[in-house]
Parts: sequence; C-alpha cells; structure tokens
Amino acid sequence: MKLKSVLLAVNLLADLFYVKAQSGTAGLLPVPSEIHWNNGKYPVTACFNLALKTEKYDSVLYAAANRFFQTLNRRTALYFNTEYITQAIKPDSANLVVMAHSLSVADVGLDESYRIEINSRGIRLDAQSTEGALHGLETILQLVYDDGGRFYLPYVTMVDTPRFAWRGMMIDVARHFIPVQVIKRNLDAMASVKMNVLHIHLSDDEGFRVESKRFPLLQANGSNGQYYSQAEIKDIISYARLRGIMVVPEFDMPGHTTSWLAAYPWLASAPGSYVPGPRFKNLKNTQNIGEIMKMINSTPTPTMDPTRDSTYILLDQFFDEMSLLFPSRYVHVGFDENNGIAWMNNPSIVSFMKKNGFADAHSLQGYFAGRVSELLAQHNKITIGWEEILTGNTSKNILVQVWNDGQSLKRASANGNKVIISKGFYLDQFMPAYVCYNNDIFSSLSIDQSARFVMGAEAAMWTEAADKSNIETRIWPRAAAIAERMWSPARIHDVEDLYRRLYIVNRQLDENGLDQLGSYERNLRRLTAGENISPLKMLTDVLTPVKGYKKLMARMAKPASYAYQTTPLIAVSDIVPVDSETKRAFRKLVEDYLNSRNAVSETGLIKQLTEWRDNAKDLQIYFDRSELISQIRQQSDHLHEAALIGLEAMDKNRSPNKPSQEWINEKMRRLDEFKKSVAETNLDIIPEIEGLVKQQLAAEPATYPPF
Repeated sequence: MKLKSVLLAVNLLADLFYVKAQSGTAGLLPVPSEIHWNNGKYPVTACFNLALKTEKYDSVLYAAANRFFQTLNRRTALYFNTEYITQAIKPDSANLVVMAHSLSVADVGLDESYRIEINSRGIRLDAQSTEGALHGLETILQLVYDDGGRFYLPYVTMVDTPRFAWRGMMIDVARHFIPVQVIKRNLDAMASVKMNVLHIHLSDDEGFRVESKRFPLLQANGSNGQYYSQAEIKDIISYARLRGIMVVPEFDMPGHTTSWLAAYPWLASAPGSYVPGPRFKNLKNTQNIGEIMKMINSTPTPTMDPTRDSTYILLDQFFDEMSLLFPSRYVHVGFDENNGIAWMNNPSIVSFMKKNGFADAHSLQGYFAGRVSELLAQHNKITIGWEEILTGNTSKNILVQVWNDGQSLKRASANGNKVIISKGFYLDQFMPAYVCYNNDIFSSLSIDQSARFVMGAEAAMWTEAADKSNIETRIWPRAAAIAERMWSPARIHDVEDLYRRLYIVNRQLDENGLDQLGSYERNLRRLTAGENISPLKMLTDVLTPVKGYKKLMARMAKPASYAYQTTPLIAVSDIVPVDSETKRAFRKLVEDYLNSRNAVSETGLIKQLTEWRDNAKDLQIYFDRSELISQIRQQSDHLHEAALIGLEAMDKNRSPNKPSQEWINEKMRRLDEFKKSVAETNLDIIPEIEGLVKQQLAAEPATYPPF
C-alpha cells in the first residue's frame, strides 16, 4: 500500500478515535462553542427521516433539510425509505427534529445560535432562526461517522453561537471572470463552514462584470464580453440566500476604474482612450521590487474625477439600479490604492482642492467618500470601503475593511467606525493555513474591541493569479481555517488539530462537488498529456507556490501576454495547493520519530524517503516531453537528494557513532540551497529533512515576508 494511503487511513482512524472517545473536537470545523460528549451512539439506518417545526412554512429551511438528507444518503449509501422531506413528516415519527423559532432571511447580526441534543431518543436541533438551523444541520453532517460499515451519530449535547456576526469571503471576479457555477460551488463550501457573506468584487481595471441596463456601455466596453447578466446575479443571490449567505457587491472607485472609463471616459480625471486591462503597463522587464513599488506609488492611474457634479449624477442613477438588484443592506465602493497622482496632475482638480481647502489628495478622497456614502444612504444602503476610505472626517456610518495597515483598526475604532478585518486573511498571498489561523491582528483583539467595533472578518481571494481552473484550489481548504477563526471561541487554537480536521473537511467538500481536488489532478493530467500522473504528483504533492507577492510581482514584470484575461494559468506554480497534505503527514511522522523512535514512524519515514529518492528517474520522460514540467526538473533533483540526506541521517542516528558536526553543517548548507524557489515553487518538506539531520524539528515560521 502506498504511504499516502496509509496516512489517509491513519487520519480517518484518528477521526473515529475522536468520535469514539467522545472527547475533543472530532471532525467538527468550526469547533462549536460548547461540546459535552456522552456515552453511546445513535444509529443511522434506511428508515432515517427528519421533521421541521416552525411557526410558518420556511422554504429556505425545507430546501436545506432536503440538501442535508440527500448528502447524508449519499455518504451512507443507505437508500433512505423517505424520498423528500415535506410537511407530511411529523415530529413524533422523525429521527431528527429541527425547530427554528423565527423565520429569517440571509443577513448579518441575526441570532444564529443553535443547540443539538443526540441521545437514545433521537436527534433534536433547536435554533433561534432559520440561519441557526442551517448551521446546525451542517454540524450534524460533520458528526456522522462510519464504524465497521455502519453509520452513527455520537451522543452529544452542544450549544453553539458565532464569535463574530460578519464571516465573509471576498471573491474578485474582475481580474479573471469566475463563472456562475464556480461561484455556486464556493457558496456551498462557505455554507458548510458557516460563512455568511459573499463579497463579490465586480469591477476593477480589468473588467466590469455585471449588466447595467441604464448604462449598458459598462458591460459593452468594460467587460470583454465576460459579465453576469442581471438574471444570473439574481440566481446567485437566490442560491446564496438558500444557504444563509448574504451577497454584497463591490464597485471599486475612484481608482481601479479603467473598465468604468472605457465606457464613460468623461468620468476620468485625465483624457484618454481607456481599454480594460492592468493599471500598470510600464512595469515589464522591471525585476527590482523596490523599483516596482516606486512606480506603483508615483504613476498616474485611471481615476474618476470627484469634482464634477456629472460624476455623482451617474453614480446616483447607477446605485439606484444596483440597489434594486442587490437586496443586501451593504454596498462596497472600494476606495483602495488611489495614489492621487492623476488628481494632482489635473489643474482643474487642483484648483477645486485649493478653493475648498483640501490639503492633499487624501483629503479630496475623503470628500468623494462622503458624497458617495450620502448617495448610497439615499438608496437605503450602508457604505463599505477599504481602509483608505478613512480620513479625518469619515462618516461613522461607513463600515471600514482593514486589509493592509494594522493601525487602521485603531483609527477606525477611535473614529467610531465598525470594522471588518481582512489583514492576514489574503488568500492570494499563498500563506499556509496555520499562518492565517494564527493571524496576529485577529487573535490579539480584546473583548472590548470585538464587542464594540469589530463586526467580523473576510477571507480575500484576489484573482490576478487565479481563474476558473484553479480558484477552488487557491481558496480551499485554507478558507475553512479562517472560517473557524471567525466562528469559534478564541480559546480554540490548536494548529495540529486544525490540520487534522481541515483535511477531513477537505474530503467532505470534494464529496459535495467542490473542485479543489479535481482541478489539481485534472491540471496534472493535462501537463502529462493523459499519461500516468503518479510520478509527477509525487513531486507536486510536496511543492507549494512561492509565498507573499513574489508570484504577482514576477507576473507584473513579464511581457503583456502573461497579464491578459485569456492568459492560461497552467504552470506548476498555478496548479499546486498552498498547503501540502503530504508535508503535514510527513512532519507528523518526523515529530513522532524524533520524540519516541517508534517502529511505525521509522518504517513510514524510510518508505516515504525511499519513494521520493526513486521518483526522479520515473519523471525523466515527462521532463523531455513538456516544457512546463521541465521547469521543475531541479525540484525533482532536490527532492531526490533531500531524500538521500534524510535516509543517511536516519542511518547515522541508528548507529553507535553519532554524526559529526561537520557532517551536519555540510548537509544543512546543502538543504538550505534547496529552500530557494524554482519556477515560483518551493519544496515544502525541507524543514522536516533538516529536523532529521539535526535530530530536532524546528518550529514553523509564524509568517513569511510578503516580498
């Protein structure tokens, strides 16, 4: 049996142990507020059914109950005797009774609490609202376990409520358009881990992604034909609502607006012909990060003119249309990364600033934010903006999203603004799940800050380096770790237990149709032209993308063809997951071996290292056939040599004569070379090989540099 199969079996056995032991966190993610395990288990049989108890007919809850029922039927393969959950099923004849005390519609600030009791009499889920009942059903699905081919639910009492009201995911559909079916799969995944806000970034320089019937040039000139019709938006909103998720649109302004200006160039602060595409077109062949950052901060970029009444007339009419399309109380208007150069280069705007006493571009942006916020308020909408929306006179009614400067949280709180935290939760920075999970700014929040100012948080998936073919691999399962930070009590903070549960949930997401595992293997099959992917997968399973913005900066410096909307994201660094499950399992083996020298971990390590050592020869044919695979030839060589070093280290430490310091230093120098990125990938198991050499496993870095 392959080692990976053994490790997966070990993980599944560990899952069963947690349930059978009726302690710990089992396979639950997020972990509930309170869990009390009891002795016993409730069998799930073909006779299983459920009933709903509500004051009024709740179509959302009935839809959720039937999704739950179908998922449970697939997982158990019991072929339930009941076909559909309807009002005809009465509580006294049901195995599971779900009570929701109030009918509610997807929103933030609802009472999402629920209570689950499982004992010999059956299963009872008692929730204060529709949303609470939806969350409880997801928890029950996570409790189901297989024991010898029979399925059970453990006897348990749990009370659960979220830590934060706002638990969101931002998906950028402007840089790369993301089709409706992919959005829906992500909504299903979000619901399974109790996220309740989809923040959809609909406009940016590269594209305007929603149909406007009042201003049809927005999609005609600003989208390259890739946008959601209003019917599709309504479909997404309805799909999300049935899963307890509110959809919040973002229309970025005053910068990040090339797609707006391609439609209506008179909105711009500078004359010109505008075509959707990246803001910075003069960074090609620039490799120095310092030079790139200097150009970003000093280059005039497409920006709306905030001094003209005509700008606000158009925005008012546009907001009126979008307010009817999106029922959410919130509209996000961006306000990020405007360097103000385009304004300062326009004499008319400079004159306006002097006349009105605006000392700098930041003050002018505050004026623009105020007027936009007033327009949205007239349409009964609450304004959200990225942290740059904060100025000395920012309205307290504006919700501030902190993404870059940790001090923005303090400034917003001091000004009386509610806050959403995304700093530390940027998925496009390719940080491992544990880094997001241990987010400093989030974990250090005081109770006072949490209660008074912080509404919650959002994971953010920007798509400069993601498209429909790899976005699910980029988001999941890491987003589930962030979901736990947003839902579970702060005391839940065991990283190793997180990873154990994360990969259980990852397989459940795959079971439910998410494409994060399927797209990875499909892309490998494409690279190998349909040949056996096993040798390539053995290597790519331990490769991860370079962390931080290194990949994005490298992309910005490449020829224009690498930045087109149609540019395929097909390199190995575009395909491999951010967290390596193989690395986590290998790290656990190394840790167990170093701590106890037990035979199981020693045998497992030798088997894995031997497979890595021997894999290089099996990959040679692929290197000769494929240019993209040949880019990681050096990583294959490094894995081969690292495995040899690991095996040698184990041999030396089994012998009476321990390795010399000279040998250790030599191997550590060599392994340090293997940490360098190759084709924008890192070989992720090098720290564990170092642990074998030094006979001590170093702690993982708390975070990684962004550049």
